[in-house]
Amino acid sequence: MRRFSVLYVGFALLPLLFIFYLFTLYNDQNAIIEFSRDRFSLFALLVGVTALVGYLSLRAALARFITFSETVKKSVLEKIDSKVMLKLVDEEGEIGELAKSFAQIINRLDDNIQELEETKTTLQELTKKVSSVLSSAENFDSLVHLVLETAVDALGVKQGALFSFDNDHYTLMSRVGIGDDVTDDRAISSVKSYLDLIAKENRVFVLPAMGKTEQPAGLFDPPLICHSLTYRGTIWGALLLSGKKHGDNFSEDDLGIVSNLSNQMAVSFENAKLNADAEQTYFETMAALAMAVEARDPYSRGHSDRVGEYAQKIGSEMGLPEESIKILRDASRLHDIGKIGIMDSVLVKAGTLSTDERDLINRHPIIGETILMPLKTFKLLLDPIRHHHENLDGSGYPDGLRSDELNLTTRILSIADRYDAMTTDRPYRKTMDSVLVRKNFDSLVAKGKIDGEVVSHLYRIIEKGDLRSQTEDLLTCSLSGIVQGYPP
Repeated sequence: MRRFSVLYVGFALLPLLFIFYLFTLYNDQNAIIEFSRDRFSLFALLVGVTALVGYLSLRAALARFITFSETVKKSVLEKIDSKVMLKLVDEEGEIGELAKSFAQIINRLDDNIQELEETKTTLQELTKKVSSVLSSAENFDSLVHLVLETAVDALGVKQGALFSFDNDHYTLMSRVGIGDDVTDDRAISSVKSYLDLIAKENRVFVLPAMGKTEQPAGLFDPPLICHSLTYRGTIWGALLLSGKKHGDNFSEDDLGIVSNLSNQMAVSFENAKLNADAEQTYFETMAALAMAVEARDPYSRGHSDRVGEYAQKIGSEMGLPEESIKILRDASRLHDIGKIGIMDSVLVKAGTLSTDERDLINRHPIIGETILMPLKTFKLLLDPIRHHHENLDGSGYPDGLRSDELNLTTRILSIADRYDAMTTDRPYRKTMDSVLVRKNFDSLVAKGKIDGEVVSHLYRIIEKGDLRSQTEDLLTCSLSGIVQGYPP
């Protein structure tokens, strides 16, 4: 504006000066302007030079402004020409100042764009994590870890842990940022005083930073915040966050976020417990129904318990983890639950079954899977229950699966089921002796119908005399040992 004002005022005054000059040459007597040829030539020259200088000055100022405008436009819509911008910034005067201001704005925009890209990346990663949790059969432990991991990232803390609380006993459910060399017991003991305090008084505990102090590796450093997970007067656990990557202490906003997050987590804990109790009740009901199914057939009483014992011992002999042993036990107890949908006239028929009757019997694995389908916590039982009558060569039922499609748990259950069938009385035959049992198993292995390795481990158990008799089983048959659930 200053440059424009100077140019405008200057060139606005020049015409007035020229008029004043002509006025001084005015002759009142003759009423003419006395203007010689030489003076006119000089006057015309001055006017022309002045007009040219004004034109060139205004053109130069306008050209610089247009150049600056185009540079700003390109910086916003396209990629900025850094050389042109630097040249404009180095200039003196108004254009230089404007260029500096716009350069700062552009730098801030670049920073904002970078932050948006980082936020986009974070959201994408979070979406992947959420998707993986939702696709893992609603695993509550995975969901808890995802929430803790997200809270640690969002609040910019170094370490985080989520504890469950039951009967004055603390369990470390999830941890983020704690060294692998730190045991769960050590992590709990390092903050047990805080956990006891919030469990006793049901409140949030905040420990501000006291300056730079050396802390043992792997322990929680202040600033620290520990918030109870309380819903309807019940304390389900505690959320603990410690250390700040940026800043000294937790802000009021941080405390509000932790409070809301803890309240929501408490609701999730209660819902998970209610769901687990409901599914456990459903499972126990199904186990009772399985016993009722066996009671309908005097030849199969105690069958599920015996199959469960055989399957567990084979699994232990093969060195399977405890989780797989539990799956074998409960899948064995419920593997024939589908027979509840079979008519007594077919289920306990002494004579040869017709084709339709055989097809009906062969549907009991499908019926069993359908009955247990609502139990999301026990979904690992569905595969062995549906496929315990499959053969490795594809000749089994109901799906005709082959070896690669049958997991080890299903193979073990299948062999345990066959062994009990061979060693008990059936309507169509008497109990087989040990020689005939081994002969039948060897034949099935040779034909590629069952897993030879599993059979060899069964033989080892038999040789050890580690299998109880049918009579003993009938005396001790029960519903004990039902597990609480399985991870997906």
